[in-house]
Amino acid sequence: MKTEETPSCLQRPPPPPSTPFGSEYGGGGGGGGGGGGGGEVVEVCAGCESPIADRFLLRVNERSWHESCVKCSVCLSSLSGTCYCRERLLYCKHDYE
Repeated sequence: MKTEETPSCLQRPPPPPSTPFGSEYGGGGGGGGGGGGGGEVVEVCAGCESPIADRFLLRVNERSWHESCVKCSVCLSSLSGTCYCRERLLYCKHDYE
């Protein structure tokens, strides 16, 4: 079985493009529930499962995170700059090896 090593899996997403149609057309999956409101998509943190209200969020392993929630799943040390991913879990270099 091949493991995937992602030494630089921390990345900030590019700013969303401005569109004349508003954020309800901007996308990505979602579901049906509805309620009126501004149509703004609220990202949920993969670490703490709370909404991300920060101006910036981190995209790690195709998931959104609060910067403070990006931690090694073994030793719980804060990860910045570099992290390693295996089976959708984050690791520091020491615990990944």
